[in-house]
Amino acid sequence: MSAKRDNLIKIIVITVDLALIILSYVITFFIRFGELPEYNIRPFVAAMPFMALAFLAYADIFGLLNESRKSRRQVMAQILKLVFMQMLTTTTIAYFMQGFSFPRTVLLGASAVQAALLTAWNWIMMALRDKYAQTTDAMIIGGADEAKALTEKLSDLIGSGKIRIKYVFDPGEEGKFIGVIKKSRVSEVFLCTGLSENMKIQIILLCMNLKKIVYLVPEVSEIALLNAQVMNLHDMPLIFLDRINLSFEQRLFKRAFDLSATALALPLLLPFMVATAIGVKLSSPGRILYSQERVTGGGRLYKIHKFRTMYEDAELLTGPVISSENDARVTPFGRFLRRYHIDEFPQLINVIKGEMSLVGPRSERPFFVERFSRDIDGYTIRNNVKAGLTGYAQIFGNYDTEAGMKLKYDILYIRNYSLLLDIKLIVQTISNILFRRG
Repeated sequence: MSAKRDNLIKIIVITVDLALIILSYVITFFIRFGELPEYNIRPFVAAMPFMALAFLAYADIFGLLNESRKSRRQVMAQILKLVFMQMLTTTTIAYFMQGFSFPRTVLLGASAVQAALLTAWNWIMMALRDKYAQTTDAMIIGGADEAKALTEKLSDLIGSGKIRIKYVFDPGEEGKFIGVIKKSRVSEVFLCTGLSENMKIQIILLCMNLKKIVYLVPEVSEIALLNAQVMNLHDMPLIFLDRINLSFEQRLFKRAFDLSATALALPLLLPFMVATAIGVKLSSPGRILYSQERVTGGGRLYKIHKFRTMYEDAELLTGPVISSENDARVTPFGRFLRRYHIDEFPQLINVIKGEMSLVGPRSERPFFVERFSRDIDGYTIRNNVKAGLTGYAQIFGNYDTEAGMKLKYDILYIRNYSLLLDIKLIVQTISNILFRRG
């Protein structure tokens, strides 16, 4: 009964989405002309099937119909992509269908109306799903510490009643959890690291056969498989793993983007930097700028520049210590600078000099690079690109996120790199800082 109900809801959502797409053009015609002109009615009706097919294709491509747990911001991003492609498709249809005459004001206006209507409708459906959705039973398979950490990260979903962790098994309890996966109503299985490859494969294949969802906490080697290409060697399929670095062209375009964006940002930030320098000088005795040796692409050493946020000679007695969120060494004014990342503005000088990039792995001190390289497999992969002011690890990680987890984000960034991704991460960083989301 539950599956039939879910399918019925999907049909309703798709039907309303389609109706809103068509309605948006009608509304825009009335706004523009006060009516739907007779000249446009027949070609408009003739084009409807093509517009509907285009919508269904784009809704599937951009994942709008996917009910996986998404934020409202993710849904809105999907809708904006869909609306843009729908506008291009409608324009193409208008060009190729004789007599199908849409003014540009209608094409642009309908896109704005579509974005508003689809966003409102999908947000309403998300609210209804959140309110009336049944709690999902889930299972975690992993060591005690990892299972506890994963449960804590799922606390928001658990607290809202969206998910219930019904079973937690140690990897050694194979005889128990295989039977539970087969016979219980558990629909989602979380796999932590530490499981053998054979065990992961067995669980994944079993869940695929039973149509259960699997969430995998990936190893570094598994992240490397992302975006891998499938090749055929006669009758043998091969998975081709390209080098995890940037090509010459990508490095060239990335450098050009860094210089252009920094040249635009520096004049805007200069008044804030002058005010910050005065504030640092007045708030505590010591230097205004703090310079420290860091590691960047290729393992090269350079001097990073920041506004000083700690008391002078803070590590004189302790030696190198990783900073924490409530670090007692940080001055009150320095805490404010860190909260809004103002202390990092001088790093734009490092970007201009070519020692850093705007986006990339967080720069680390040689002492910790040496330690992490010894303790964490694959840690030096992050040095295949320049260190950055922001990046996946900086956006999604916290002060206390372990280095191994940050490494996975760094490799994800290198594997998925594009100029568009850099722009997206910069915009998300600014948004997070302004709205205190990270």
